[in-house]
Amino acid sequence: MKLTEFKLTEIKLTKEIVAIAVRVLLAIAALVVALFLVIKAAGWIEQRRERRITKATDAVTPDRLIARCGPPAEEVTTDVFPVVRRTMRYKASGQRTFIFTFTRSADEPQNWVFLSMKDSAGGASYETPEAKIFALPCLDSTK
Repeated sequence: MKLTEFKLTEIKLTKEIVAIAVRVLLAIAALVVALFLVIKAAGWIEQRRERRITKATDAVTPDRLIARCGPPAEEVTTDVFPVVRRTMRYKASGQRTFIFTFTRSADEPQNWVFLSMKDSAGGASYETPEAKIFALPCLDSTK
């Protein structure tokens, strides 16, 4: 009788050990999945931010620029048929002034094309969306 009791006790211990091992493995798997999701979420957030910034800077028109950043310090429109050129200057912190240049055809009054954003000192040109937002944060569509 003692032998049977020993085997039953041994079987119960083995089942308990297996149950504990399964729980430990499930916890490790859950941690790995959670870590993977945190890493992927950071990438997704960064991609979303980049898309938002690119969309905000690609869609710049004179009207949107005025709506986001207020009226310019100076604005000049030159009409050299068949092209109309519009230059807008915005004062930033300190002595810095940003110059935005747009063009459109004389036939299409609302189809402005954003050409460039430059520093008045001529030293900097803002080619990337991130550089434009960093220089003039009001361009960001969420602010």
